[in-house]
Amino acid sequence: MFPITQQQVQEIQIDYTRCKADAPDVDDVIKGNLEAKIPDVTTAFKTKGRSANAMWGKISDQTVQYQFGEEQKDVTKCVVQFELPEDFGPPVFFYYRLSNFFQNHRRYVASFSDKQLKGDAVSGSVINSSSCDPLRSDPVTGKPYYPCGLIANSFFNDSFTSPLMMGRDDPEEYKMESNTDIAWGTDKDLYGKTKYKANEVMPPPNWRKLWPDGYTDDLPPPDLSQWQAFMVWMRTAGLPTFSKLYQRNNRDAMKQGTYRVIIDDRECAPQS
Repeated sequence: MFPITQQQVQEIQIDYTRCKADAPDVDDVIKGNLEAKIPDVTTAFKTKGRSANAMWGKISDQTVQYQFGEEQKDVTKCVVQFELPEDFGPPVFFYYRLSNFFQNHRRYVASFSDKQLKGDAVSGSVINSSSCDPLRSDPVTGKPYYPCGLIANSFFNDSFTSPLMMGRDDPEEYKMESNTDIAWGTDKDLYGKTKYKANEVMPPPNWRKLWPDGYTDDLPPPDLSQWQAFMVWMRTAGLPTFSKLYQRNNRDAMKQGTYRVIIDDRECAPQS
């Protein structure tokens, strides 16, 4: 699910969980016609009684190149379309929301290495005695996972475009920022560029689709100090249903009209 909100006054929540299974196929994510309504949509507009008229479709078996790692195949692109009956913002906030995901479990919350996240090349022996259990080191190579622990391994892996305003030959992007001003300033101080060499560590299990051969000089570990989406994920939620900020626009109103968001519904690979 993703909600788009503006100062808790206007909001659209769209549950796309069943998109891969239930949404009909479309020919093109931009020009394809969407005819199926999304069953689970919640809205809060200033004008009562207005609908978001949310529709969806999907294109399966897509190959996508992300910021980090190898290209990923067999990705399903979910296309979500909705209407704004009035202007939103500014500011405008775009969140993703998860339900029944227990980031507050005591073992999960403790499963990370603060020194490793800060950039220190922590030795394998130290990691193997750390709170990163049960994801400390790769069982085949014996190398430490980077980043180690349950929180990093379960990093939310869907990706969203900025909303595209339809109604013209070339849709206009409503530009949202996904790697600036979404993490807390105090969180940014906790992360540094790693001092590990690529051949000294291994990606955690759920990141292997992007680094199938491990980290290399051509495909090195990500720079966590510049990856605010990762910082947001690592600040664990206290309840099993929670929202995390994905992108925002502090300056421009999101104008009344019809928009599309293209979602890469990914499996076992970190977003970027």
